[in-house]
Amino acid sequence: MTEELNKPKRGRPPKKEGEAKTSYTWSRKMKARLATQRQLSEKKRKAEKLTEQAKRARRSVTLAKESAVKVDNALKGRSKSVVTSEDLKRVPRAVREHLQHHDVVFKANEGPQTTFLESPERDVLYGGAAGGGKSYALLADVLRDASNSNHRGLLLRRTLAELTELIDKSKQLYPKAFPGAVFKEAKSTWEFPSGARIWFSYVDDDRDVTRYQGQAFNWIGIDEITNYPTPYVWNYLRSRLRTTDPQLGMYMRCTANPGGVGGWWVKKMYLDPNPPDDPFWAKDFDTGKTLKYPVNHNKAGDPYSYVNLYLQG
Repeated sequence: MTEELNKPKRGRPPKKEGEAKTSYTWSRKMKARLATQRQLSEKKRKAEKLTEQAKRARRSVTLAKESAVKVDNALKGRSKSVVTSEDLKRVPRAVREHLQHHDVVFKANEGPQTTFLESPERDVLYGGAAGGGKSYALLADVLRDASNSNHRGLLLRRTLAELTELIDKSKQLYPKAFPGAVFKEAKSTWEFPSGARIWFSYVDDDRDVTRYQGQAFNWIGIDEITNYPTPYVWNYLRSRLRTTDPQLGMYMRCTANPGGVGGWWVKKMYLDPNPPDDPFWAKDFDTGKTLKYPVNHNKAGDPYSYVNLYLQG
């Protein structure tokens, strides 16, 4: 113990109060050692900087490839994802110039509308005040698999009058997006050249939803879901969400304005579990158990879990 206390400490000698700053001279050996350490530290910093630059370059190349694929798929009518302004910045100038002469049928607004259309989660609620483009986002989202002959979509509203408004908007969009698409008035159904079909319907009473018993859809959308006083319609339709085609995802999409008679259960289902834009594992409304399904081709999260996402517009 005594030897340790008397052992001289390395570094600058301690400065005593009232005295000038102490100093000392390094030995040649110590100077060489310190110079070597500085060189190694400098080389390490340069190596880390180059590694970070290389990482950013690889990431940039990866993003450019992904953007090029998205644009190419969009031009060929088989895209499932949104082409954003950032994607257009990454593709070559020649591609951007070509797109200037190519009719853009629908351009999503930056923010929640774009996020909504890009979301891979099984179940998404897009909430916010009227006029935010929520209904139009539903009309566009259901087209994500319209090039697949097995695609079956169902878009609902509470009343016939509200449904008519959606149908009128779809007539402005669908024939441009998919030339040859035909709307069958008698069945309120869009039929696409690929063989895909989208039903437009309304459910005014909880009992009306049983008309879909035995049917299967890989995309179901409910516009203004807070107009339903209980989660019965949502729960029942969720059991109709299924497909045997591994190329198709399964999507439940809803929109909502603040308030409404069903605001209490929508809040419990989507708003209470997590903040907006933060996906979470969905739970059964009554039991609180995590929802599990035997078939789910979505890419996000556990392949057997029902993932929710709430967006605030």
